[in-house]
Amino acid sequence: MQAQVEKYLAKLIRHRLVACEDDAALYGLDDVIFSNRKSVPAQAARLFDLLNINSLLAARPEPVLWSVITRLTEDSPQLICPRDCESLTFIHDIPVVPSFDPALLARALNRRKGCIVRDTGIVTTGTVSLEQAFISFSSICFSAVVKLFTDTINALCGYGDDAPPDAQRVRDCLEILDHLAPAPVAQLPFRGIPDSEDEIVRAMDAAGKAVVDAGLVDSFFGNISFRKGDVIYISQTGSSLDELPGCIDRVPLDGSTTCGITSSSELMAHMKTYELTGDNVIIHGHPRFSVIMSMFGGPLEFGETRFVEGVPVVAGEVGAGSRGLLHTLPPAMQEHHCAIVSGHGTFASCSGSFDEALAHISSIEIMCCHACRSMLEQTKPNRA
Repeated sequence: MQAQVEKYLAKLIRHRLVACEDDAALYGLDDVIFSNRKSVPAQAARLFDLLNINSLLAARPEPVLWSVITRLTEDSPQLICPRDCESLTFIHDIPVVPSFDPALLARALNRRKGCIVRDTGIVTTGTVSLEQAFISFSSICFSAVVKLFTDTINALCGYGDDAPPDAQRVRDCLEILDHLAPAPVAQLPFRGIPDSEDEIVRAMDAAGKAVVDAGLVDSFFGNISFRKGDVIYISQTGSSLDELPGCIDRVPLDGSTTCGITSSSELMAHMKTYELTGDNVIIHGHPRFSVIMSMFGGPLEFGETRFVEGVPVVAGEVGAGSRGLLHTLPPAMQEHHCAIVSGHGTFASCSGSFDEALAHISSIEIMCCHACRSMLEQTKPNRA
């Protein structure tokens, strides 16, 4: 358990979710409570008594992310309600509690996977592993940024029922954007098109790590695949893109095995995209500003398409149901080899190396960041 504590403490820092080790406290219950702290505070120990959990994470996000969350709690002092797809599916809403009081925290965490403690930080839990607490923490940070910017640009342009933001909020968003603006991704260490299965796994692993390092995906979301002949290699559902070895499925297109059961929930969308495009690589990430701009203009109806900087935005649910992105994403990819699923994330495909698809997702994120900045700079608030 101590190894898990150290692993996820390191990931919090590497993913730039916290500024330093002192800003995070991780606790994992085995026969005793393990932690990165010298002792376990009574409030933390009490939460293990009150909740059916085996892990607890209490941390203050790095300053820019914390400023986003603080601004949201000023607007919504009791409950924050994100609208991006992953939050609606996995988080639902984020309770805000006034202090690190075990009884108040337990009430919130009995209902949700995480909560915000005013003036303190974020607290998340796991019933099986510390990974669950880490995922919820990362997801809350992501959803907070998406909500702040989406609400602001939509209100500026008259979409929705929110009052136009004041000039200070616009200035705050511009300052936050400058800190969170993406940089171009570095070239991958594995160049060219992989051939052998070992090369494919190494290339997918390198691409996955690059997606995470560039901040183009949060927690365990996103997926990667590669088509070689009649086989698709695809990351497993729930896998972390920076830990892909051992989490890649080999799925024959003829359905001759059942290994696709553990594959990404978007396997069918990948298969259809390969069929329509003839490409051999797909990378899917959750870049912040691409998701933000995909939600500009309000909800997108299933079957409708709009464009952000020339990139198609489509609607669709995860999976292969009647409203699944299987039906909307592949046709958009056929023409453009890239698309953003509204509120969900960006897909890019190519017929070359992983470098090309990764660069495409990165360039889309940079364009969307510029578009967001332009809207904030050019649209004047109605109130000073």
